[in-house]
Amino acid sequence: MQQASPRMFLALGVAGLIMLAGTDLSVGRMVGMGMTAATIIMHNGPNTGSVFGHVFDFSTMPVGGRILLALVVCVVLCTLFTTIAGFFAAKFKMHPFISTMANMLVIFGLVTYSTKGVSFGGIEQSIPGKIIPKVGGIPTIILWAVAAVAIVWFIWNKTKFGKNLYAVGGNPEAASVSGISVFKVTLGAFIMAGILYGFGSWLECIRMIGSGSAAYGQGWEMDAIAACVVGGISFTGGIGKISGVVVGVLIFTALTYSLTILGIDTNLQFVFSGIIILIAVTLDCLKYVRKN
Repeated sequence: MQQASPRMFLALGVAGLIMLAGTDLSVGRMVGMGMTAATIIMHNGPNTGSVFGHVFDFSTMPVGGRILLALVVCVVLCTLFTTIAGFFAAKFKMHPFISTMANMLVIFGLVTYSTKGVSFGGIEQSIPGKIIPKVGGIPTIILWAVAAVAIVWFIWNKTKFGKNLYAVGGNPEAASVSGISVFKVTLGAFIMAGILYGFGSWLECIRMIGSGSAAYGQGWEMDAIAACVVGGISFTGGIGKISGVVVGVLIFTALTYSLTILGIDTNLQFVFSGIIILIAVTLDCLKYVRKN
């Protein structure tokens, strides 16, 4: 469950884009960027690596201030890039597959070039105990995921934006005719995704006690997308529930742990994941065909 909590944020973020019949291929690179930024700010002492040749040292700041600053930087960076991808998708009708793939390449290139691809080591040892302490042996990191699920559920089901999200995802032309701004809804979904990615990468940095690098998070976009698809978020758009996303994340987390306990080779675990995704998407396609 500890591993599933940061990934829940990522899945919730990409779910909104899949609801609009889109996707996001840059999720993993967002995690790497956020992890790197958070590790630099919350690093235990002066940093072991540099950014564009400059070595940052935030160790003179109060721990609480560094934690908050790391969160803000993670959210701002991730939201900046998702907003750029969202703008191109909303303004120029560019498929999110393309705009987010461009984001993926740009982010990885910038972070790798600026940091020389090095890992920045560990964060202040006291930070995990302040943010995700264990109470009675139970990791409170789960509460962060529960809060994220509750907030996104409220947005999807109880707000005007959420209703518009379903409408635009189901039929953007009809939504536009009825007075809904497709541009604003699309851009809003990308911005919300960026905020969730920022929180997720910050939380993962604290869970792992640092170790931020450009390569961290590689392939995580596939896990997030797969969790949504298995949970019933349809690629045809306008169909899906937050409860489905939660179930999808838990299924893949349970699958990973089960296969590991059974001693299944890590490479073969990808095969099992691929088969599950293929079956889930096939069932979704069959429902769409029957509906039409």
